[in-house]
Amino acid sequence: MSEREELLDTTVVELMRFLHRSAPNQVGAVSRLGLTLHQFRGIIFVYLHPGITTTDFADAIGVQPSVATGVVQRLVDRDLVSRRLDESDRRIRRLDLTENGREVAEEAVGIARSARRAQLDVLSEEQLHQLRELLKVLETSLEPQVGQK
Repeated sequence: MSEREELLDTTVVELMRFLHRSAPNQVGAVSRLGLTLHQFRGIIFVYLHPGITTTDFADAIGVQPSVATGVVQRLVDRDLVSRRLDESDRRIRRLDLTENGREVAEEAVGIARSARRAQLDVLSEEQLHQLRELLKVLETSLEPQVGQK
């Protein structure tokens, strides 16, 4: 294994550990919204990407499409998300927030933003600038994948 491959592997492990450890911090906050963590993540994703498909929703929250269907149904039952047929392909359902869903999503986004802000507050200004630049590079590498399914 090359030095770069080893560095990539250890960095991936550290990133996954951070993401895993940081996610539970949101659980307590989202419970007051009456959402599960999957619903919380999903409603934020629909907020950021209106009209996404259930498949994209599943990918965003890290579950199988069959599981996502249940999560979406519970959000529909709570009048937080609506489903509509895709105009060009009637087999595809698109997801949008209802008015109630937008209100909950805005609060959820605020909770997520506050939690991440607290986590990033330990970084210096220089480190924050470096992180922003790194995130831009990483995001650019994902652009062809977002919503292209």
